[in-house]
Amino acid sequence: MILKNTAAIGNTAFIYLIALLPALLFANGKSQMITFLWEHLFFNNVFVPLGAILLLGIFLYIINLLFLLNARHGKWSAQELCRTNLLVKLLQIPAYLFIFVVGLLCALMIFTIGISFVFVLLDIFTIGMTGLFACSAFYVLKKEQKISGKMQLFYSLASFLFCADIVIAVIGYKRATVIET
Repeated sequence: MILKNTAAIGNTAFIYLIALLPALLFANGKSQMITFLWEHLFFNNVFVPLGAILLLGIFLYIINLLFLLNARHGKWSAQELCRTNLLVKLLQIPAYLFIFVVGLLCALMIFTIGISFVFVLLDIFTIGMTGLFACSAFYVLKKEQKISGKMQLFYSLASFLFCADIVIAVIGYKRATVIET
């Protein structure tokens, strides 16, 4: 239970930490608190919070891998895992939209196009984490014989694709909640 909650909360919070980074960057000098953070906590270096985010991301990848291994032992039902997967994916949408808009604006200006590239890499990193989380749900769906092996593979692979992951999470949840007669 703790591992599932840690993975779910960590996956959800991680994308919001990434979304917080440009807010901190562009608000530096406009707020005393943010300026204090940049000067004393981040040493006026964007690579300090970026490095901390990446270290947290590596830790969360490990948590997600452990979660995937534990899900194979039948600790959770398919319905519970699919519901949690769907919730994580839906809660991440506002942060992804914010990052997309900021990345798009940064891509329009030649001097900030590097920021857009970093956002793309961080988004790929994040969808990898949530894809691992989703794979556990689809493994249990297959184990409970609610989907076939081919569908498990398809759903698992689609969980690593932007936008398709939301659709697949909804489909997986619907499959998990189907009551067989």
